[in-house]
Amino acid sequence: MICTNCFEAEYNSAKTELTVTVNGESHVLIDLDCETCPACGEVTFTHAQSLEIDKKRIALEFGLKPLLTAVQLKILRHFLGMKLDEICDLLHIGRNTYGRWERGEVEITPSMNLLVHNLIEKVPDASVNVLEMARIPVIEKTNAGLLGSHISLGEYIREVIAAARLVPEIVCLSIGMEPGELVRIENNDLQPEKIPCELTAKIALYFRIPFDALARLLNETLKVLTMKSAVSAVHARSTCYDAKGAGIQASSVNKILEKLAQKKGAEQGQTQVSDDYLAKVKAELERLQGTEE
Repeated sequence: MICTNCFEAEYNSAKTELTVTVNGESHVLIDLDCETCPACGEVTFTHAQSLEIDKKRIALEFGLKPLLTAVQLKILRHFLGMKLDEICDLLHIGRNTYGRWERGEVEITPSMNLLVHNLIEKVPDASVNVLEMARIPVIEKTNAGLLGSHISLGEYIREVIAAARLVPEIVCLSIGMEPGELVRIENNDLQPEKIPCELTAKIALYFRIPFDALARLLNETLKVLTMKSAVSAVHARSTCYDAKGAGIQASSVNKILEKLAQKKGAEQGQTQVSDDYLAKVKAELERLQGTEE
């Protein structure tokens, strides 16, 4: 085949390198078959050679997308608010296929893994709710400005969920807790030591809370609960009286109580969460971290 650049010589088969961009990052593909002109140095690819390059690029993209787990696939469907048959219709797959992925009976195929990742990237806030690699940086950024403040565990969770745009129901599904438990913890309706040690450890792991910071959050919760028992009534105005209004009022009450607890904390002896409870939580946290490695 004559060179289409200089028209002076025939192309010769050779090897070359090519830089491709995958997910915004540059990668070099080496040892690629190509055609070069000995006269002008023009490099070109035949149709078959171009297809091989596409295969290498796609294989690289598959490799950069972590294989979605059964739990993540279940969380995604719940995040989208879809029934099993609805997400199967969306992905154009058999109705039983997604269910088998969710149950962990079979692993998602590389091609479908890429397709579902592309779906996650197109839906606002899906990545941070479904993918740990997207959620961790957002939470750690929020923690940097939040963990140093004097707030209870409940108020901390409420603020992180809002700042990271997490869906409370998805948080519960990810951690393995009931929505009612989350609401009680957020509203400081539970004594810290009434929260199961494993659940406290799971919350710390999910929200990337260092153990020392966790202990402070629990102690602040205890201060708020002590203040609740000392205050006869707290009124917070709300413009609506449905469940949303009740949630807004509960949040406002907590903020008022936390301010009172901070102010009164220096005036009265501070009761702290027991060392025994903290030791059990720490042991659970270390166990959970060990299972992740």
